[in-house]
Amino acid sequence: MKGYIDFWIQSTDIESIGDKAYVLGYNTVCIEDQGFSWRIKKVGNVVFVKKKVIVSDNEKSLKELLRGIKTEYPIVSVKPTGVSAARLAARDGRVDTVVLDPDTIDYIDKTQALMMKRYGKPLEVPINSFLKSNRRIKAMIYRRIYLFYQYSVPIIYSSSASEWNELIHPKGIVSLIKTLLEVDYRHVLLSISDIPRKILVGNGVKV
Repeated sequence: MKGYIDFWIQSTDIESIGDKAYVLGYNTVCIEDQGFSWRIKKVGNVVFVKKKVIVSDNEKSLKELLRGIKTEYPIVSVKPTGVSAARLAARDGRVDTVVLDPDTIDYIDKTQALMMKRYGKPLEVPINSFLKSNRRIKAMIYRRIYLFYQYSVPIIYSSSASEWNELIHPKGIVSLIKTLLEVDYRHVLLSISDIPRKILVGNGVKV
């Protein structure tokens, strides 16, 4: 184990995030772009990787938004708010993960799972978004995660933290998912270590 990876945070306070992340056991953090001039930056003991999160409801607009994107962003995730955008995100090589949250539930279905399995595209589940959802939405997200495990689609758990105190200890993530889904804890560990690490390395990030 080379340390854990938080695949999505939303903050400009990289110093505080870096300090807290390192204490929790993370050595790499993907941070949503807040106008940063750098692509990759090491702060203390933590590597920060600039990430773009695209929200799109159709294939045409998503294609436009993806054009040339990898020259600036090592990591690209898509929140599809329409079926055609979801299907394109599943098969487009410029997209690193497809996000499952309250805004995208309706488009993350069995067909999406099969496509993502075919193209080896990971599903990304932001934990804070899940925790802040109401009971009905939590149940829907739960069912989608269970479906993707059934189809052996790789899953990444991220914090989507906006502040340092929203970072989640790796053991907390493991305990939550293991309790909810009765998943082998080793599978959950892979979701915050080896699976995101493979994506980062594939995009030229040394971690």
